[in-house]
Amino acid sequence: MPNRQGYAVSAIAAAVLVGGCESGQGVEAAPTGSSARVSTTVRATTPAAPVLNRRGENGAVVQQDGLVGAGKLDIVNGNSDDFAVVVTNGDPKQPQATIYVQGNSSATLDGIDGTYYVYLKTGKDWDEATLGFTREREFSKFDDPFDGDSDWEITLQPSIGGNAGTSDVPSF
Repeated sequence: MPNRQGYAVSAIAAAVLVGGCESGQGVEAAPTGSSARVSTTVRATTPAAPVLNRRGENGAVVQQDGLVGAGKLDIVNGNSDDFAVVVTNGDPKQPQATIYVQGNSSATLDGIDGTYYVYLKTGKDWDEATLGFTREREFSKFDDPFDGDSDWEITLQPSIGGNAGTSDVPSF
């Protein structure tokens, strides 16, 4: 019959072989002449979620409710950032339409009805399900309304001699 010390060494060796010290488990040796004790500490590490940089398709109308008018809005995005341009008769949470405009691109939205306001969302990582960006989000609005009986062009970068002011607004 093996001595108690042999059992303690066998138990410690088995714990090291099964769990391994490399995975964050510690093994405590039993003192000579006592029963074997093995304790383990498990450190769970969850890998960081990957940073996503999803983008919408340039010119895609990602939300629409009532594009039945004669108004047309040409959008020129001279920024490297993508924008979601929201056209609404009032509340930006209830738009006539939202169109996605990639950085350094142009797009056109047709069928706008009535007097409307233009709101802007920009950021990184477009989430199609929520119709919003997930990081570095900014929200703004052109200060003056647009007339749906006319065709308009807006540029999404500051320009010297520009005639349209914008204001920051709460997220929508």
